[in-house]
Amino acid sequence: MSGLEPPRVSADEYDEDYYRTACAGHEEWSRSGGSNQAGIYKGIIRRSGLAAGMRVLDIGAGRGELVALAAEHGARWAIGVEYSAAAASLAAQSAALRGVGDRTAVVMADARRLPLPDAATDLVFMIDVIEHLAPQELAMTLAEAARVLRPGGRLFAHTFPTRTIYDVTYRWMRLAARATGRRWPVDPRNDYEHRMHVNEQTRRGLRSSLQKAGFVNPEVSFGEWVYTDFVPSARGRSAFARMARHRVTAPLAVADLWVDARKPGVGS
Repeated sequence: MSGLEPPRVSADEYDEDYYRTACAGHEEWSRSGGSNQAGIYKGIIRRSGLAAGMRVLDIGAGRGELVALAAEHGARWAIGVEYSAAAASLAAQSAALRGVGDRTAVVMADARRLPLPDAATDLVFMIDVIEHLAPQELAMTLAEAARVLRPGGRLFAHTFPTRTIYDVTYRWMRLAARATGRRWPVDPRNDYEHRMHVNEQTRRGLRSSLQKAGFVNPEVSFGEWVYTDFVPSARGRSAFARMARHRVTAPLAVADLWVDARKPGVGS
């Protein structure tokens, strides 16, 4: 877009193959030909408190499951923003198959410059998008989310994985394994993460970013996802599971963060 630096991760990385074979929820979507969605999306609708009549924006809409579900749950309208042409096409397919095309749209745009007027929305979603935005991109996107929200409107977001599980917990465990003669990879991230995850988060860092964008007292909480696919031993995977069960050690093992942030103003 004019006036914006090129995105850190090119839209070309997010091709149709990515959404059909790698992006979270692809199994359910692909098996149904686009007419069904993974349970996480239904859980997000429940958790977000979406109510009938709300105006909803989904930043980084992907295959469009959340946009379609928002409309099905009574949103006045639901708009997705995408910079991937492949995603926009698949999202349109999702809406058409579920019969909500008249109340939904997926717009090709950059999240750093949302194509909506001020105070146009009641609820903004950013689901598994944050880690794909470089720090300055995230700052601009959060500021835009705050701009398009009405006073008292909410941002509901999810990010996965945390930086902590890789750069702290895994690193400690790798050193312990090395002391016993076992060799673990220096960096356990997969190819997609190397190419696309340019800004993994910590709870404290994400909360600070939200405050700088204008959200007051944002709630950033650990989820329930104990992700251990990258851990190369059964003992290590068991250690992650044990840590996740205890309040003190859970931040070292739980892989995801939820955000519930409100824009100051009426209803906040």
